[in-house]
Amino acid sequence: MTPLQQQLDTGIQHLRAGRFDEAWDLAESLKAQFPDNPEPYLFAADAARMRGDRSGAVAQLDALPGDVRGSAPVLLRKAQLQFSDSQRAAALATVREAMPATGNDESQLRGVARILSDCQQAEEARNWLLEAHQRLPESIAVLFDLAVTEFHLNLPEQAAQHLEALLKHEPYHPGALHLRSQLATHSAESNNIESLRKCLATGPDHPNLVTAANYALARELEDLERYEEAFAALQAGASAYRKTLQYDGDEELASHALIRDGFSAADFEALPGGCDDEAPIFIVGLPRTGTTLVERLLNSHSQAVSIGEFKDFPMMLGDMAGAVAPSMPGASNAEIFRSVDFKTLGERYIAAAREVAGDSPRFVDKLPYNFLYCGYILGALPKARILHLKRQPLDACYAIYKTLFFGAYSFSYDLDELADYIISYHQQMQHWHQVAPGRITDIQYETLVQDPEAEARRILDACGLPWEDQVMEFHSQQAPAMTASAMQVRKPMNTDSIDAWQRAGDGLEEVREKLAAAGLL
Repeated sequence: MTPLQQQLDTGIQHLRAGRFDEAWDLAESLKAQFPDNPEPYLFAADAARMRGDRSGAVAQLDALPGDVRGSAPVLLRKAQLQFSDSQRAAALATVREAMPATGNDESQLRGVARILSDCQQAEEARNWLLEAHQRLPESIAVLFDLAVTEFHLNLPEQAAQHLEALLKHEPYHPGALHLRSQLATHSAESNNIESLRKCLATGPDHPNLVTAANYALARELEDLERYEEAFAALQAGASAYRKTLQYDGDEELASHALIRDGFSAADFEALPGGCDDEAPIFIVGLPRTGTTLVERLLNSHSQAVSIGEFKDFPMMLGDMAGAVAPSMPGASNAEIFRSVDFKTLGERYIAAAREVAGDSPRFVDKLPYNFLYCGYILGALPKARILHLKRQPLDACYAIYKTLFFGAYSFSYDLDELADYIISYHQQMQHWHQVAPGRITDIQYETLVQDPEAEARRILDACGLPWEDQVMEFHSQQAPAMTASAMQVRKPMNTDSIDAWQRAGDGLEEVREKLAAAGLL
């Protein structure tokens, strides 16, 4: 390696080890040694970001000479930093500036599409990926990204065509095998069951392939009502994926308990005033419990717009707590988090959300795991509405277990860990109801799908919105759905999934016993 590369490698080791100040000092030294090379500035941006200084990270890139500053790699890194700092409008402007400079570099082409998608510009992302596919027709990665985007845009036929082309070149592509199974309801005459079994028998023994092919197989077998075979495939896929994860269930649930123990009703009452904006509507709960269904319903209302699974509130809460911590030596995490400026937290959140929501009177934040932070949300935004989606626990367990989330919800691939998480989630929501009685509206999934209009009226009333008939046509809207429910929410409400857990036969018996012992059944 060159001297610069050697030192950059040392800097990366500093970052990985959490030695952020050492990394920063090295970055400053490298910039002085190599003033015309962009690599030290890119590294300095990373070091600044890891130290919690996102605006400083962008400033490092802006300090580059003009010809380098306008290169695609620098602009893409800048857009990523701006997005992570909740500056979506700036990130969009930057990524659009980068587009003409990308050439035929696969990573840059895909990076542009990723930022567009993250900024909820799915149509623009698809158009860009279509162009990228024209530039790089042999790129498997671009073709797959295109199919995923079309899945979220409710373009199953186009996605299927692109997946078919992909699988001709790479028949064991895990993501393509899994996504293909999600595009349609399968029948005895039209399915991929035998080809999936062949993949598992003859393909490489790689955990990603074993995982994806088994989840795809389970989905198609369930469509054919071959439930015992489907659950066996699920277990094989989940077991393979769980082995790839570094997840500590005890540590995760202990963090839940710390939140509960460190935020009492008295603590909530003692909080200073927050931001009085009444625009936000939060939808919380476990995944696969109807959160996307309610989001789409509200998004059909003329006075509301969805901002999707918006990760900014917990991110901002963590950042502000990190900024407070040095001034509170010896304080507990709970004391530190309660010491943030809740009014500023609310104002920052509203400013970030408005970049997506525009001037809509109300907006919907549908990040399910915000259930962890309900008290903090109400402290920062006392006029916000929180809708909590509930579902029969065994049905919730089954729906979660049979979903491959790819990098999220690590608790969901082992039934024992999943049951423990569901119990902790129920304890968390019970706690928030006690902390802020009457401030959270429970929506029961089963009631919603059995009596949709009555529940829709109750939801709108809880949100302070007038009735509009069009909300019952939520399945007809063309807005992208960026979740695993992208296909289901295009259909009218139905009761097909009630008591679906029974399809697992005896497979959920131990879970049933554990949930019953916890008083949830």
